[in-house]
Amino acid sequence: MDTFELTPEEQALIQNPNWLYLKNSALQKVMVLMGQLQEALQTHPLTGTFPFPGQCLQLGGKISRGEKYKELPYIILDYPRYFKQEEIFAFRTMFWWGHYFIATLHLSGRVKEMYSEALADAWSELAEGRFQLYVQEDPWQHDLGNGNYRLISAIPANEFKQLVYRRSFIKLAKPYRLEDWEEIIPKIVTDYGLLLQLLIR
Repeated sequence: MDTFELTPEEQALIQNPNWLYLKNSALQKVMVLMGQLQEALQTHPLTGTFPFPGQCLQLGGKISRGEKYKELPYIILDYPRYFKQEEIFAFRTMFWWGHYFIATLHLSGRVKEMYSEALADAWSELAEGRFQLYVQEDPWQHDLGNGNYRLISAIPANEFKQLVYRRSFIKLAKPYRLEDWEEIIPKIVTDYGLLLQLLIR
């Protein structure tokens, strides 16, 4: 039977609303940041010229907010985004409370096949850029823990190529420290531009 007895730390917490006000204020500022990030991605020169699939840009951005990704609050921006059954082209930025921001390029199905060769040939640039490759089977895990990702620089180039061609989807990710708050938007926009450039070179 579950106990309802509070620890001293929990007792102090429920008697102090200030931390919750601060949490809500901080999350609202993350929402604002995500909105400004979307604007910065929209105005990136490559956004206007890249051959995105379907109505990737017409759908606009989507900001989602939740309280329990592995028991912690999170906010996600999907832009550009194209989700159609087995086909995906999405650039996802996630804020995860207490951990980091993480930007992910997610490609699957026919869309992924279109760019497999370009990605396979981009090992050196991706390795130098400190990107990581998702190596699990379930594509809907978003964090860097539990062996979900491997640094591309730690994967031999030939093995990286095999992974790119063999898998039905690919996710490339890069984390950004919460301490770098003021630099989050320009850093993510720079890496977004690099990824698009690698796909079409």
